[in-house]
Amino acid sequence: MNRNFIIVAVILSAILALSFDKGPKNTVNVYGWYGILNNEILKDFEKETGIKVVYDVYDNNDTLESKLLATNSGYDVVFPSFIPYAARQCAMGAYSKLDVKLLPNLKNVEGQITDKYKKVGGDISRLIPLFWGTVGIAYDYDVIKKVFPDLKEVSYDLLLNSENIAKLSKYGVSFPEEYIDIFPQTASYLKLLNEESIKTPGKIKAYVNHYKFIRKYIKKFSSNTMISDLLSGEVAVAIGSSDNAWRARRSAKNIGKTIKYVIPKGRGILWIDCVGIPEKAPHKANAHKFLNYLLRPDVAKKITNHSGILVNIQGAKEFYTKEILEDSQICPMDKEILSELMIGTPSRTAEEAKNDKLATRAWSQIRMNEFDFLGDLR
Repeated sequence: MNRNFIIVAVILSAILALSFDKGPKNTVNVYGWYGILNNEILKDFEKETGIKVVYDVYDNNDTLESKLLATNSGYDVVFPSFIPYAARQCAMGAYSKLDVKLLPNLKNVEGQITDKYKKVGGDISRLIPLFWGTVGIAYDYDVIKKVFPDLKEVSYDLLLNSENIAKLSKYGVSFPEEYIDIFPQTASYLKLLNEESIKTPGKIKAYVNHYKFIRKYIKKFSSNTMISDLLSGEVAVAIGSSDNAWRARRSAKNIGKTIKYVIPKGRGILWIDCVGIPEKAPHKANAHKFLNYLLRPDVAKKITNHSGILVNIQGAKEFYTKEILEDSQICPMDKEILSELMIGTPSRTAEEAKNDKLATRAWSQIRMNEFDFLGDLR
């Protein structure tokens, strides 16, 4: 009986090991956002190194986090968003320390974006700040011109002022899915932006009270459908990412629409997506080769020119298309604009983590048009 038990246990262990192996040794298992790494990038890496890329895609950070923290995912390279996901995961030991000797191209990751990343606690020894962009306002130019013919500047006053958003509401207004993409702007609009965290219970209560008056004018809360929403006319104004705005604008030209994007002065949000190697990655040597490949300017520029997502690689911008490089809103390389961009900070204490959950809950309740929990915000 004992012998049979041992045999069964060995077989089950072998099956489990195989299920986590994710392919032969000469592979690298990459888990990334849909549409960022095009086929040319992957195929060129395979030709140069002889390492086969197994590429899986996800569409939100929660999916990635559940796989990283709940199981031995078998992935070698992943691309988490820095705030709040990657910062939290890194603190929980989800990522392997990078071997800088295997990453000679790491020297290309420098400048203002990296400085901002480090300033708010980004750990470049485990997660490299590779992709970046902004959160701003994408809009149908003709609709805005029709509703506000004398408007000189598109700002968050259009969307956070109850009279203005009421006028826009019949054309459709979309807000982001996560509070980190709107609470800083709301704090600025309400004149609550100061050295104190934007996530204190008092400030969160102020946001909720404000949204009680404008929630009925918001048609939807979506980040993933921003492009199709603008093109179809389901919404005329959307708060969202610069790369989505860029893709929407390109496609709009084919159907006779004019989509524009603006980073409202003093209220722009900087987002950063990192690249890292999970602690339990099965092919860490291959993962380092893949990371080093992505850190080359000639490779990184293909990402931007294909997706509109900017890369934090010195020298890459010299290869950007003229369309991207000359657009200061999609590609804000000016030091003054970059210095104004707000970036979230990770929770460092139990109290901050508690407030982070409170902010998440508050935004969820706002999205559901439920405001009966205000008493909890003391």
